[in-house]
Amino acid sequence: MRSRWAGRLSIGLAVLLSAALVGGAGSYLARTTSDARAKVFAEVDARAGIAAELIGGLLASTDAQLRAVGTAHFTGTAAQLKTQPRIEELDATWYAVLNQGGDLLTADPPSAGVTARSLTSNAGFAIALETGTLAFGDVLDDGGEPTVPAFQPFDAPDGTRVMVMPIPLAIVSEQLAGALRVPASSSYVIDGDGRVVVASDKSALGVPLASRELRDGLQAGSHGGTGADYVTAQPVPGSEWRVVLSTPRQALLAPVQATSRVAWQLFAAFAIAMTAILLIGMFALLSAARLARARLHDALTGLPNRALFLEHANQVSAEWRRRRQTRTEGTVAALFLDLDGFKPVNDTYGHATGDALLQQVAGRLIAATRPEDFVCRFGGDEFLVLCRGRHDAADASALANRIREYLTEPFDLDGHTVTVGVSIGIATLGDAAQEPGDLIHNADLALYRAKEAGRGRVEFFSHA
Repeated sequence: MRSRWAGRLSIGLAVLLSAALVGGAGSYLARTTSDARAKVFAEVDARAGIAAELIGGLLASTDAQLRAVGTAHFTGTAAQLKTQPRIEELDATWYAVLNQGGDLLTADPPSAGVTARSLTSNAGFAIALETGTLAFGDVLDDGGEPTVPAFQPFDAPDGTRVMVMPIPLAIVSEQLAGALRVPASSSYVIDGDGRVVVASDKSALGVPLASRELRDGLQAGSHGGTGADYVTAQPVPGSEWRVVLSTPRQALLAPVQATSRVAWQLFAAFAIAMTAILLIGMFALLSAARLARARLHDALTGLPNRALFLEHANQVSAEWRRRRQTRTEGTVAALFLDLDGFKPVNDTYGHATGDALLQQVAGRLIAATRPEDFVCRFGGDEFLVLCRGRHDAADASALANRIREYLTEPFDLDGHTVTVGVSIGIATLGDAAQEPGDLIHNADLALYRAKEAGRGRVEFFSHA
C-alpha cells in the first residue's frame, strides 16, 4: 500500500515539476519576446524624438537674427512705425508687428494687417509669448502658395512685441528635409491641424496626409499600429507640429521574429523532451507499481498475498502493543479459513471451475468483512482475515459465523451449482501471541482443531 501511494505521489510530483518547468520556460520566452518587440518600438519612438528635437533646433536657429531685426526696427511708437520704410532684409511677402495683447502696430503692406490680426488665434502666437523665442504656427492657405507663419517675440519699451511673417512651405521643407531622413520609414512633419509641412516622400504640402489609415492612427494616439505599419508621432519644440514616422511592422520586427522563431523551436523541442521524459518516468513508475502489486497480491483473486498480509500484520501488531497500556485498542484477531469440499470441485469440474470458485469466494469474503478488515489468500484454498478494532472475542466469532454463512451459500460456476463449506480457526493477540507469526500459527492450530472436530466449524485457539 505504501509503495502504491509512493508511486502515485512520485508521478504527481513529476507531472507538477515538468509542468512548472515547461510553463516557466514558456512564460519567460513569451515575456522576452514581448520585451524585444517593445524595445524595437521604443527605438522608433526615440528616432522620431531625435528628429523632432533636431527640427525644433533648426526652426529656432534664426531666433537671434530675427530678434535683432525686431529690436532694431520695431521698438518705436505706433506713430513712428507707421512712417517707417519697408524693411527689405526680412525678405517676406508681408510682415506685421503686434503687441502682446494682439493689437496691430504696423504691417507692410498695410493690407496684411487683417491677416496679421487673425493670427493671434494661431497656436504659434501664444507659444512665442509663452516661451519668448521664435515659434511657428499652422499652415496658412489663402489660395496662393501655402506658407507657415513665423512669430518672433522681442522686447520693446512697452513690453513684449511679436513680429509676424509668412515662410513658404517649399523653403521650410527644403531646410528641414535633411533632419527627416529616417531609414526604412515614411517621415512627415505635420502642423496642429494635421496638414503636411515636410514629407520624405512626394506627399503634397499644406494638405492633410493622403493615407486615411495614418490620419486615423494619429487621432488614436501618439504611437501604435495602423494596418501593417507602426506609427509614432513626437512633438516639435516651439510649435504644435509633430514629427510622424510610419514604418512597416514586418521590417521592424523581422530580426525579433527570426530570433523568436528559433527560440520557440528550441522551446518546443524542450517541451517535447520533457514530455517524453515524463512519459518514460510514468511508464517506469507504473511498471514498478504493477510489479510491486504483482509481488504482493494474488494473481488469481487479486487479494493481498501472504507477504503483504505479514507486512500489514506487523504494523497492526506494533500499534496494538503501543496502545495496549491505554486500553484504547480493541481485540486484534486472525481468522484462518480453509474451504471444505474444494478438492472434489476441482476433480469433478476441472481446475478452471476451481479457479472461478476461489475468485467468487474472495468476493464474498470482501462483502462479509468491514473495510478495515484485511483479507488475503494465504495459499491454495486457504484464506486469512486480520481484524482490528473488535471489542472482544465475541465480535470475532460473529464475523466468523457471518463469513461461514456467506460461503456456504451455493455458487453458480459456468452453469454448475456448487456448494462448499468452510472451517475457521481464530486466534487473538495477547499473552499467547504478540507477534504476527505467533498469531498466524495459533489461528492455524485452531483451524486444525475445527477440521478435526468435523469441519464446517469455528474454533478459538486454546492452550488446552
